[in-house]
Amino acid sequence: MIVAGQIRQGAYFDSVTLMRVGKELTGLPGVIDAAVVMGTKSNKAILNSTGLLVSEFIGAGDADLLIAVKARTQQAAGAAWAAVDGLLKTTVHTAASLMETHPASLRGALDILSDANLALISVAGRYAGAEAKCALENGLHVMLFSDNVPLAE
Repeated sequence: MIVAGQIRQGAYFDSVTLMRVGKELTGLPGVIDAAVVMGTKSNKAILNSTGLLVSEFIGAGDADLLIAVKARTQQAAGAAWAAVDGLLKTTVHTAASLMETHPASLRGALDILSDANLALISVAGRYAGAEAKCALENGLHVMLFSDNVPLAE
């Protein structure tokens, strides 16, 4: 059995995209388990508990993408590595194609959806508090799907 990992520094993807890609990797022939997560302390603890934390991940930061694969053979692990970029690109492209517009800010989204009453926030924890505050100040309910956000924020 092979457990290997890759770090992509500064490569951010939302959690839903990462979960979908991890599931796709796990479904590849010869792959026992896989995870694609941001390098937060919480995510590293999960990787550790599932046997997917490799030593290279220890120093990774919140904004680093961690890709871990547990495979039966080196060939199966190589196939998973070869599939990662395509899966990330396809998943992001599919999600983007479902939207007609791509606002770059909360203000832009509210200009398009003026009757919105909920903001789903899924960004790196160090930015989540400010985004949630902005949404609340604009009269929105907030669902915060980020970790490492101090309760005081």
